[in-house]
Amino acid sequence: MKKLIIMTAVLGVCAVAGAQSVSPSVGTEADQVNKGTTSASVKQNVNLILPQATALHLTATNLDFDISKLGSQDGTWYCAYGLSATDQSSALTPKEEFWGQTQTLPLGTSYDVAEYPNIKVNAGKKVTSYPPVELVGGKVDNATKNYFVCYRTFVLQKFSNVGNYRLSVSRDNPTGDMGHQMLYIQEDPCNAWGQTTGLYKLDEGTSKILTPKSLTEGTTGKQVLAPSKDGRNVCRKGTSWLDDVVVVAVVVDGDKAGKNTAVLTYTLESSASVFTSN
Repeated sequence: MKKLIIMTAVLGVCAVAGAQSVSPSVGTEADQVNKGTTSASVKQNVNLILPQATALHLTATNLDFDISKLGSQDGTWYCAYGLSATDQSSALTPKEEFWGQTQTLPLGTSYDVAEYPNIKVNAGKKVTSYPPVELVGGKVDNATKNYFVCYRTFVLQKFSNVGNYRLSVSRDNPTGDMGHQMLYIQEDPCNAWGQTTGLYKLDEGTSKILTPKSLTEGTTGKQVLAPSKDGRNVCRKGTSWLDDVVVVAVVVDGDKAGKNTAVLTYTLESSASVFTSN
């Protein structure tokens, strides 16, 4: 009985702490008065006044591709040989939808979206040692010494209530001999999950627009609720933040030992008018 009394008291304190007294509002404008014999009507404007707001939430400040741990890769990253000796690039169509940018498949590899928020990497044989080399029938297979590609993902959340928005990413331009790895990136927003475009090659000192043009119109809150006939909208309900699964890939080999860091800056722009050019 004592335990029950203590728990009740604690719950009572919590309830009081979460309550707030609210007094009736009194307007500064003239009162409305209407008279009638059997009915009377007055009009009221209920004004929700919001400041313009643009925000980003990055869930992974450091995205590590620790090649010393190739033999113990968990489900958050994957390294494999390419499907071709070089990158495969092609123009994206329609051109205007993707801001005239070109997609690239690193060493011919690609990915498909799986059950949100997971992806499936389409590549060659998994790489588990560094430097890459394997014995085949007691002999070294030189093909196993080739470059390979590693994939990781993370969630980036964006909020914009101005009217239109778009997300871009830029890469720094290092002057030393570190941080020159080959890097690729793509955004997969929850409101268009499965709209595959390949990746963008992000060279040093360059930037890419990640949001397709058709997805820049409206607020993020509107996009969360956007109907999707093909079931591709998998956004969380009850929020005006949009969740993006960002895919980052790096091609490995030829880089200097140590910590090669590419600094990426994600920028969310908001505009009252529709974006028409980059």
